[in-house]
Amino acid sequence: MICTLITGYFAYHTVQGNHGIKRGQQIDREIELARLTADQIRKQRDLLAQKTAALSPASLDLDQLEESAMRFLNMGHPGDMVIFTPVTDE
Repeated sequence: MICTLITGYFAYHTVQGNHGIKRGQQIDREIELARLTADQIRKQRDLLAQKTAALSPASLDLDQLEESAMRFLNMGHPGDMVIFTPVTDE
């Protein structure tokens, strides 16, 4: 009787305990979720690295930068001609 109880105790804790089979499966799921999260963060970091690399002085087109800044600030040079075009909603 005592041997059966001891065997049952150890069998239960082998499956349900803090270091048992179910806990091991739960840890495996947590590890997989952490890997997926790390992959997403790595992709975001790579995308940001590409965007910031495009801002380096070697790859920057100064004429295009000036044109974009003037358009954004709604400014122009004193001798510039402005041609208004109708705005279409797309």
